[in-house]
Amino acid sequence: MDLATLFLNGAIGAFQPHNFLILITGLMVGTIAGALPGISFVNAMAMALPFTYVMEPVTAMCFLGGIYVGGVFGGSISSILINIPGTPASLPACWDGYPMTTKGLSTRALRIAITASATGGFFSAVMLAVASPPFAAFALRFDQPEFFAATILGLASVVAIAKDLPVLSALSMFMGLLIGTVGIDPMYGIPRFTFGVSEVQSGINFTVVMIGLFAIGEVVDLLVRNVDLKKKFTPVPGKQINWGELWGLRNSIMRGTGLGCMIGMIPGAGATVGAVLAYGVERQASGRGAEFGTGVEQALAAPEAAKNATTGAAMIPLLTLGIPGSAATAIMLAAMLIHGIAPGPLLFRMDPTLVYTIFVSMMVANLLMIFAAVLVARGFSTLMRVPPAILGAFIIVLSVIGAYGVRNNIFDVYVCLVFGVLGFIMKRANFPSAPLVLGVILGPLAERYFLTSLANYDDNFWIFVQRPISGTILALAAMFVLWSLYPVIRSRFGRGAGAKKAPIGPQ
Repeated sequence: MDLATLFLNGAIGAFQPHNFLILITGLMVGTIAGALPGISFVNAMAMALPFTYVMEPVTAMCFLGGIYVGGVFGGSISSILINIPGTPASLPACWDGYPMTTKGLSTRALRIAITASATGGFFSAVMLAVASPPFAAFALRFDQPEFFAATILGLASVVAIAKDLPVLSALSMFMGLLIGTVGIDPMYGIPRFTFGVSEVQSGINFTVVMIGLFAIGEVVDLLVRNVDLKKKFTPVPGKQINWGELWGLRNSIMRGTGLGCMIGMIPGAGATVGAVLAYGVERQASGRGAEFGTGVEQALAAPEAAKNATTGAAMIPLLTLGIPGSAATAIMLAAMLIHGIAPGPLLFRMDPTLVYTIFVSMMVANLLMIFAAVLVARGFSTLMRVPPAILGAFIIVLSVIGAYGVRNNIFDVYVCLVFGVLGFIMKRANFPSAPLVLGVILGPLAERYFLTSLANYDDNFWIFVQRPISGTILALAAMFVLWSLYPVIRSRFGRGAGAKKAPIGPQ
């Protein structure tokens, strides 16, 4: 059966009325869940999993795929409008999307984010359809050292987002790494930094930390400053973006898409790593790195394209190798196993119609996401008319519920509130909080990959540079850091040299 026939059969399956309607339903559920502060689209997928028991396999995958695609973008809506990331991958959208909102460019920022996300997701779905076999062969060469190197590359990107505070950003990141070590040692089962508190043995969840730092911390700061939201966030007339201006962002979008596709293919990396790396790369490539963090459109477009580009790419190891590339694809793997479907190379021979229906449904979901995102964004825009006290109370209640729902643990609520206070203090002290969150997210991953690499390779510390792929990735991380620090070093030495050459006396 040729490729055109397979795609035709996939399109027929995806556009069956019940499959198409359930895809739209999943897309709306995912977008809303991702946009609500404290509610994760992964949780929405987990809650939706029991409903797939009574569905056909194709319908179940359309439902979960719609939630996945919509949820990855949905977090950017709250990031752009109220500076609260709905998902960890939407964190970079706060850095330049929210400054655009404060300038009255919220509609412009949302349209850039929607266009970039839809473009990245669509091309990722196309890549999933036409490039699964060769990419699967490449992914087979990845082992624990390569996963460790990819995580280090993500941590190295902290330097790229540091702007003018590299030392404070590095300190914040190491604070996050330290917080990530709290709990039971993954290799030896020994409690670390628990201080006799049994509730801490399960570790401090990064979602709880993120909700506290950004949601509660931002709300407290908003109430203290007594901001008039309606006046502050009213869009400026005549500042809407047109197709020509969107076309001008094509290079940023394509860079983000390419990077997101590569990162998404690596199991365990995910949308967060892809978005942060895309932000760092774009800061170097755009020529406007010094302006990043003030509302630069390229800085919004690139990570938005990257995080949605990971959706299709993360499906590649799932369908071809049976290895989930993220928490969301792990839930999709569970749904496939429930229906007796064993993902792997044989799936392409045994049930090609199912495979290509998934391909087509992912493409369709990314196109329909434009309309779903616009509807949800309009609903969130009405929040700007709500008095800050009422809006703040709503967000805090939702955040507390979200923190409790992560692990159904009341202790997580206390942790969330503590980090909320910390987030407010850091914001007032101009101390960067984003690197702390990245440290909490990526630190445990790096530690686990590092320890398992040593265990699998007889405690050979050189294995990370001896293996070509991991060595190349680590070299890229080192170059990334040096490239990011070069302007700072050059400016400091330049000022020093200029001071020595400057003539004495009035000019």
